[in-house]
Amino acid sequence: KLLNKPPAGRTIAKTDTFELNTQFTDKMSRIKVPLPPLEEKKKILEDVDKDRRYAIDAAVVRTMKARKVLKHQELMMEVVQQLSQMFKPEVKMIKRRIEDLISREYLERDKDNANVFKYLA
Repeated sequence: KLLNKPPAGRTIAKTDTFELNTQFTDKMSRIKVPLPPLEEKKKILEDVDKDRRYAIDAAVVRTMKARKVLKHQELMMEVVQQLSQMFKPEVKMIKRRIEDLISREYLERDKDNANVFKYLA
């Protein structure tokens, strides 16, 4: 038996307690753990993606606020370093977030060198 119930029997009362049988072994039995529904999984992934976008935005703005002017590669390295404690950010996503911050006028590209970003306060 996988679970032990003192006192043994088929009926279950509110006062009964169950204990995991640590000596249980059976090569033929498989225990199925149900996965969350697909819709719920999609919602969770969307929420995680949304939280990550906010975290990337915050890291980019924080870095640019401190440095004012920064080259693209330096900004990418700084943001990846800051976010590596929480998750491994994708370079493509960071680039998208930088473009979004440019469109929302938090950053701008340098007029002479498109590889340099300036912070707009």
